[in-house]
Amino acid sequence: MIKISAREQTLLKLLGVVVGIVLLYFLIVSPLIHFKDRSEEELRNNISRLNQLDKIYAQYRELKNKKAKMMAFLNRKDENITSLVEQWATSTNIAKNIAYTRRTQSNIQNKFIRITTDIKFEGIPIDNILRFIYEVEHSNKMLKISYLRIQQGLKGTNTYDVVLKIDSFITQ
Repeated sequence: MIKISAREQTLLKLLGVVVGIVLLYFLIVSPLIHFKDRSEEELRNNISRLNQLDKIYAQYRELKNKKAKMMAFLNRKDENITSLVEQWATSTNIAKNIAYTRRTQSNIQNKFIRITTDIKFEGIPIDNILRFIYEVEHSNKMLKISYLRIQQGLKGTNTYDVVLKIDSFITQ
């Protein structure tokens, strides 16, 4: 058997301590530091994903509210566009100038009904027709002016003949 001196025993103990410290560092400390860094990076990524998810959810709620509002407009079956046109024409002083109103219905994808109302005004001032269009556009109804034609009228200067097509929508 080999005899080891006290100095060599001390050096072997010191080598054991150094190897133990190196093993402790590479097997325990280094993986913990790496895990901590990776965890912080994952946390930042997850926070950014959560923020994106919050934005998407806010957009979803906004679209859902808009859809509910539009469906509420579409479900109003008690409104008659012809009576609304007469009401707006009376408020803009052009009711006596209505030449005709016609209504036609058509189905859209078997779910909605589009009602197209043709209106012709004869001999009206441009200010009055602009107020009428303003009334239609700001009526809080599901309406769209799909056609507008203005011609100079034969009944005098500064009067015009106007043809409008107003589309309204309801659910079936």
